[in-house]
Amino acid sequence: MNAKKCSNLAKHLTCTFLAALFGLPSMLNAQAPTLVDPNLRVRTAVEGLDQPTTMAFLGPNDFFVLEKATGKVKRVVNGVVQSTVLDLAVNSGSERGLLGIADTTVLSETPLLGNRVDRFAWDGSTLTMDQNIIHLRALQPAFEREPTPAAGRGNHDGGIIKFGPDGKLYIFIGDVGRRGWLQNLLNGPYQPGDPLFGTDDNFGGPEPDDAHLTGSILRLNPDGTTPADNPFTGNGHVFVARLDGSQENPPNASTAKGYAAFFLNQEGTALRFFVTVTGLDFTGTQTADPNDDLLNAHIHAAAPPGMNAGVRFGFFGQPFNDTNPNDVVVTPFASGVGGTVFSKWDRDEGNNTTLTAQLPNILAGLSYINFHTRRLPGGEIRGQIEENPQVTANIHKVFSYGLRNSFGFDFDPRSGNLWLEQNGDDTFTELNLVEPGMNGGWIQVMGPIARIDQFKLIETTMFGGNLQQSRWPPTNIADSPEEALARMVMLPGAHYSDPEFSWKFEVAPAGIGFMNGRGIGPQYNGDLFVGAARTTLQGGPLFHFNLTGNRRKIGVDDPRLEDRVADNLDKFDITESESLLFGTNFGIGTDIQTGPNGNLFVVSLSNGAVYEIFRR
Repeated sequence: MNAKKCSNLAKHLTCTFLAALFGLPSMLNAQAPTLVDPNLRVRTAVEGLDQPTTMAFLGPNDFFVLEKATGKVKRVVNGVVQSTVLDLAVNSGSERGLLGIADTTVLSETPLLGNRVDRFAWDGSTLTMDQNIIHLRALQPAFEREPTPAAGRGNHDGGIIKFGPDGKLYIFIGDVGRRGWLQNLLNGPYQPGDPLFGTDDNFGGPEPDDAHLTGSILRLNPDGTTPADNPFTGNGHVFVARLDGSQENPPNASTAKGYAAFFLNQEGTALRFFVTVTGLDFTGTQTADPNDDLLNAHIHAAAPPGMNAGVRFGFFGQPFNDTNPNDVVVTPFASGVGGTVFSKWDRDEGNNTTLTAQLPNILAGLSYINFHTRRLPGGEIRGQIEENPQVTANIHKVFSYGLRNSFGFDFDPRSGNLWLEQNGDDTFTELNLVEPGMNGGWIQVMGPIARIDQFKLIETTMFGGNLQQSRWPPTNIADSPEEALARMVMLPGAHYSDPEFSWKFEVAPAGIGFMNGRGIGPQYNGDLFVGAARTTLQGGPLFHFNLTGNRRKIGVDDPRLEDRVADNLDKFDITESESLLFGTNFGIGTDIQTGPNGNLFVVSLSNGAVYEIFRR
């Protein structure tokens, strides 16, 4: 794009409370980048930068570059920094800082306000604040159940933003240490019987309120509103109920607890819900005491908290109203006392009523869910069914979830498909083809679901074994693919997808980008390039991937990669991916783009430079 055209565009800055990608190696003694292909060369487009993260072209030999820790956006013309067009106060601790700039409208920055995306107007010489697009939480201070994170911990922030071929703004935010719905933990990280069951951390959760909208790719309109065709907008309203004896009328001292999530479709014709209850006997054989046997479970209305109302929908025992069709699935705990229930209240079902007739009560918060036992046939635990508007609105913004952390995604210039790299903890780095509604599986799995045994073995026996959080340790990982899939939080409209490529042990990728054109040779046109978030392997490699003809799979020549898993022998080991190596000593490669001149550009955070790859 030329400068005149750019001056008429709103430049958006994304603000993120994020910082350096992993630990930064010394910029001293960095070796010069090298390339495997003897027909290609690399030169320095600009150097002397302070931890550059991303760039945006204004024209040939004219681009913005962001500096993570200084918070500055610099304009580089013909290899020379001409000016600082924006200077922001950022928190650059851990993985926070000024992180991403979208092609023609948005940058990522981070003042001391959390993860944010802001739009800035470009007048040809400076960037001026226009409007905030979205504000997300990043900080994870230490709390009682997580005493080990340093105060102010701020990793897994993501920070990459790009406009897709559909004109929508895509934003990646990592899990930020959260352990809730979007990390495939419906009830949060605590096990049944724990007093904190049904919560996540000191900010609440586990439902994705504004403090727990993490581990996701968000898809927004350029003005920050939510597109109507996002994959989860079919969930018209989302509700939560926390069940205990204190909410019964009269209250009781039951030690049983429950947590329930409800999803009402946009048409108002189906209310799906999932309930987990601990402390009530689901089979009559979980305890020797018959008094805690579960007899009935219902939804009641209309009543505010503290008042009683009649049964409007029975889904366990009598009356039973989930009949057209019968959607109920009851799963007692394999060990312990309690179980889970899934049910769906359809439009014309009900106890002498219908869902349609009860919708006003449900939407007004005048319904409750109640579990009845022999001991307390009038109700032992109940919870008011309430909507947090933040949760409903946030789920509508989500394009994909179940994602751990990433420093790079890009759109295939041929198909328009979104490709994402994901960083594992110690095992299974991933490359994902992300389609609308994809659940990536984290925290239940990283890597192919069929290899969950390797995921659990490595994460429990090597490198510290804590998944960087202690409240859901890797010993909780499922023992089979079937168990892992059954545990995933599948929002209505979601689907699980295996990665298209994995490394068995973590290699820590960072920026990724497609080569758009024949500038460095026709054999590279449309290929995917992946940078590194550490210099441990090959001084910071560049990997190169071909896509198959349908643009949905990774093409390989090495027969060891037919399973699309590089079975390397340790972290930062290149075994089985030697054929993918394109370059070395590029340092921490945080952004990869095709420039207006057709060459490939790589931003190196650790080397303080932008490199240009060209054909000799």
